Amino acid sequence: MEKIYVVSKYITFIGAILKGFWEHLYCRILGVPVQDARYLQANELCGHVEHDFTKSRLTTFLVCYLPGLMNRVFGYGMFLGGFLGLFHVEVGTEDTIFWVYAVMLYLGVSLLCNNAPLYEDALNNWDLLYGKGRKTNIIVKIIAFIPSVYALISAWMEKYAISLFVYIAVIVLAAVL
Repeated sequence: MEKIYVVSKYITFIGAILKGFWEHLYCRILGVPVQDARYLQANELCGHVEHDFTKSRLTTFLVCYLPGLMNRVFGYGMFLGGFLGLFHVEVGTEDTIFWVYAVMLYLGVSLLCNNAPLYEDALNNWDLLYGKGRKTNIIVKIIAFIPSVYALISAWMEKYAISLFVYIAVIVLAAVL
């Protein structure tokens, strides 16, 4: 499965590099030591930076959620712009704008396929907030629940490259229908 993960990261290399950059930036801002800052590696760290596990709930939550948020914000705009331009406006391949929409669609998919934290980081976040024996304030649990669930599910989907296959299926269905 790691090979599929790495191949999906290399296909969406722009999003992987940007996700690694955002993760590195937020680790530096939050004071989390970074061991390895290579963004494209041929292992499970592809698109991520290797950093220490954090002990603080807030720091862990922010390291898990904020870097992906940056990719989501830019990714949804580019994906929707490219998707609507290609499949709703229906421009022909001879038009220059077709290629602009195609690049926007690729960039959007690339960013959206790389918006999750490392699976181990998502599990660490979940354990610090909701683990057995953890005395976390109920208000914090309520506020952090949806983003933590999203981080955990999206990290699992990214680990098995499911998100890339979903976007490919959406694009193929839109092209066929």
